[in-house]
Amino acid sequence: MTIQTKLALNGPADLISAVPYLLGFEPEHSLVVVCLKDGQLACTFRVDLPGSFDHLDRLPSLTAQAAVNDCEGAVLIAYGETELATACLDRAALDFRDSQIKVIDTIRVTDGRFYNPNCADSCCPTEGLPAPEHSAIGTALAASGVVRHPDRAAITALLCPADPARRAAVATAVDEAVTAEAELSWADQRQIDLAAVDQWLSAAELPNEAADIAMLGLALGDLDVRDHALVASDIDPSKNADLWIWVARHLEDDLAVPALTAAGWCAYRSGNGVLALEAFEQALNASPQYRLALMLLQALQAGIPRRPSQP
Repeated sequence: MTIQTKLALNGPADLISAVPYLLGFEPEHSLVVVCLKDGQLACTFRVDLPGSFDHLDRLPSLTAQAAVNDCEGAVLIAYGETELATACLDRAALDFRDSQIKVIDTIRVTDGRFYNPNCADSCCPTEGLPAPEHSAIGTALAASGVVRHPDRAAITALLCPADPARRAAVATAVDEAVTAEAELSWADQRQIDLAAVDQWLSAAELPNEAADIAMLGLALGDLDVRDHALVASDIDPSKNADLWIWVARHLEDDLAVPALTAAGWCAYRSGNGVLALEAFEQALNASPQYRLALMLLQALQAGIPRRPSQP
């Protein structure tokens, strides 16, 4: 997530409080890697734990993603059953040591308590400590506008299709728009499409009329218009992700692919990797060879920074 608020993380309790905001949802059965660069939080990655201890070799390594972001240190946090989570921490720590990225700390979160196996001080008792439900860190992040969903399913639900009646109305509007477009030249239609994209990207409200949603969905079918939309959306990617999600939810699967890709791009650029992943995967489920979604999904999975480094 993109976080503008400056935060002071004073120990594992603060970090555990921050993780759901960094990811956008409460992790479960997960390995989370919080990476640091120049002493500052740089990026956060998450993968599922394997199904059992016997499948430990299936735990993905996150060292390449950390390295491509020039990270110097990492805190590893495993959420899950004691034996499996501990084994995953050990394996991940070994991967990071081999990559020469310093493991600053390892933390396990199990049944609402957190454990710090590398700390022998009284601040980290062997019986663990309650994982904080509320904290100053969480309050500050919430106040800055960062959203914390209860689980990953809640993020997936953001992309669920709109009400069937509204989708049917948009489908009718799409047919009508295709008929009307046949009367226009290619150049005239492109100018209308570009103007519509710019209008709705700058609008305070989402389009409500079926004709407007249909026009935007069809407009993104033109690759030049789509690429213009991506560049223009980058001015405020978090806000504009809402627009493209809204459009995609009202379209039939094949027509929704460009809008889903635009939504994923905006989510990626604003730091919402989970939403971006869901959008790209939905786009590729509908159109497996859609090149832009494939390329952006590969970049996201590789941990390529969402914004270029500053000189």
